[in-house]
Amino acid sequence: MRHLRLAVFLPALILLSGCQLLTPAAAPEPPLTRIQGTLTADGNQWQLQACNSDTQYRLIPSTELQAQLQTLSADSPTSLFADISGTANTADHSFSATQTYRLQAEGHGCDDPDFARLILRASGNEPAWSILQTPQGLIFNQMGEASLALPYLEEQLPDGSVNISTQANDQHLQLWITPQLCTDSMSGTLHHLRAQLQWNTQSFDGCAAFGALRN
Repeated sequence: MRHLRLAVFLPALILLSGCQLLTPAAAPEPPLTRIQGTLTADGNQWQLQACNSDTQYRLIPSTELQAQLQTLSADSPTSLFADISGTANTADHSFSATQTYRLQAEGHGCDDPDFARLILRASGNEPAWSILQTPQGLIFNQMGEASLALPYLEEQLPDGSVNISTQANDQHLQLWITPQLCTDSMSGTLHHLRAQLQWNTQSFDGCAAFGALRN
């Protein structure tokens, strides 16, 4: 009787194992694509035209991006510059956006001369200032002052924030970058990062966004 039970049990076990082996693996997540381009309103839809390319996508915005588009287009712009990432579907020419880096109605877009060489750009107003982070160093600009080229140290913190600092030529600079939606107080441009700058004894607030050399 014991041998009979084994004879019945073993084929069932082998069959079950075979079924488990034949179960298809989950499909891998499609890779994210970062695109800079022009968003043009087309009725209730937005069309995304990639910079320096004939490629055009029907935008499928995230809930957050949809709200941002409504805010920026409320004052009448039907064309915006967008720096976003998401999933491109070549079958239906759609782009499902998941991350917004920068969204703007005015200023440099596809014609930005600095974007390709930048790790990060931070800027603020009243008074106007900007910091361009490149692999070779920082370029610090202030209204009415000559540009300064400075070496730097960068520290990435567990909460996703970044600290960039330098003490060169008896100057002290600390730039704190925090992952938080930020709106430029003059242009209304939306950035995905908030910036706080400590320059010697002065403190400034601003916004920031990653350049082409960092995702």
